[in-house]
Amino acid sequence: HEELLRLIAAIMGSAPRLTTQLAHAPPTPEALLDPAGLLALPTRVELDRQFAEMVAPSSRYEAVLDTARRFAHEQIFRVGVQVIEGIAKPDAAGPAFTAIAETVITALLARSEAELAENHGRIKGGAFAVIAMGKLGAAEMTAGSDLDLIFVYDALPGTEQSDGAKPLAVSQYYARLAQRLIAALTAPTAEGGLYEVDMQLRPTGSQGPAAVSLEAFTRYHAAQSWTWERMALTRARVIAGAPILAGAVREVIRHTLCRRADKAVLRADASEMRRKVAAQYPGKSPFDLKYAPGGLMDIDFAVQLLQLQYGESDPAILAQGTQEVLHRLKSEAILSEADAIILATAAELQLALLQVLRIAVEGPLDPASATPGLKALLARAAGVARFESLQRLLADLQSRAHAVFAHLVGE
Repeated sequence: HEELLRLIAAIMGSAPRLTTQLAHAPPTPEALLDPAGLLALPTRVELDRQFAEMVAPSSRYEAVLDTARRFAHEQIFRVGVQVIEGIAKPDAAGPAFTAIAETVITALLARSEAELAENHGRIKGGAFAVIAMGKLGAAEMTAGSDLDLIFVYDALPGTEQSDGAKPLAVSQYYARLAQRLIAALTAPTAEGGLYEVDMQLRPTGSQGPAAVSLEAFTRYHAAQSWTWERMALTRARVIAGAPILAGAVREVIRHTLCRRADKAVLRADASEMRRKVAAQYPGKSPFDLKYAPGGLMDIDFAVQLLQLQYGESDPAILAQGTQEVLHRLKSEAILSEADAIILATAAELQLALLQVLRIAVEGPLDPASATPGLKALLARAAGVARFESLQRLLADLQSRAHAVFAHLVGE
């Protein structure tokens, strides 16, 4: 297998993180022996089919969790190899990683519901929905992303408890379902871990219930949510659950984002939040792509602020992905063409570099100790010939993007 040897050498030379995965997950090398699996990024339909074929309806719950981990690890590895090999562009990796996560979440939700129903039955007329936030909501996940999730439920008026042998009150039932799904996604098994789950964006934060009723979700965002929560909600996307409830949740989100608000107050709130983040995470290197001045957080803050400021008068600007929102802001003449191009170009470069870095290394990049293979990989992702050219390009785009951010949000 000369081609296999070449591929492993390429991984070892440019992607220490994948090398570690290759060494510690014995089934993973099998992914390198299937050429068809490296020709194209997986679609959501293909992923759903593959996972369904791996799990029999009669499989034990613990076996399903193991299968989910093997499946996700191998698929994430495949995407990483395709990016390193140049088969897939880095900007296509985000939707692929997102599709993998959505397949696993949807499948594990169904099995978690079935497992819970064995002892506690079901809520008659009840429904449960999973809201993706952050990079999952924006379909910009990386190989190392966690899952930002919110769980919402609803039940028919007058329904008080489930219909099983050990009935639970409605709120308790759905809190138990949320906790069971979180455990299914996070608990380490013999196949290792899967994802980290972050629930801090749910109403009332980390102290709130694991799942909130549709009524509580609606009431909270109508009267209590802060500017930063509404900014985060611009990336909210329902990815699993009952269709009718999903539609109701989308309407609450749309209404919240289109609510009239004082533009100056929103700008002051966003500026203050960014200052607080900068004080805690100063972004010491240009390759600290999230926090560096002109980095991805600056771009996100500027884009999300404009969505809140103009959502009421122009709902067409509401979308989750950064590039799509920038395109809409330019099309609706809310953002000048020059500023839109700067932010879009800076975002495209930094999202591409972030994808490569999350595939290739653990932690921040140290240019002084990076291998020649990794530097070449990053330069290729940026479309330049040399790593030194990438450094100059990155510094220039971050400077330009920060100037736009300062104009829109404030220093």
